[in-house]
Amino acid sequence: MQPRYVTLSSSGSSPWQIVNWHATPQEMSFAILSTGGSSYSIDVCLEDPSGTYKSPVSSAPTPFTIFTGSSNAMFRLGSTVTAPINAPIAGYRMNLNSQSSAGASVTLVSVQAGIG
Repeated sequence: MQPRYVTLSSSGSSPWQIVNWHATPQEMSFAILSTGGSSYSIDVCLEDPSGTYKSPVSSAPTPFTIFTGSSNAMFRLGSTVTAPINAPIAGYRMNLNSQSSAGASVTLVSVQAGIG
């Protein structure tokens, strides 16, 4: 798949990004590009964020935080950084918890192996 970019320039959460959970194995890489010092986190979910396959428990996906930081970083799903989440996941999102300064932004770049 082509790289996907999500940028936040104010506190809050990005929309959930849906992944291809049919890919076997599900291989994903993430890079966080920070303009410096802003606190962020990356969540994943196992429930379908689109709502097509509704959860019997909740109307919204349950987030599980797999990474937190405040500087540039790169990791892959299934690495020791994201343990115990190895794969598959249904979606991910980025949270900008606090900005280092007004106008500071954080961009999440993701790439998933496979077609589609």
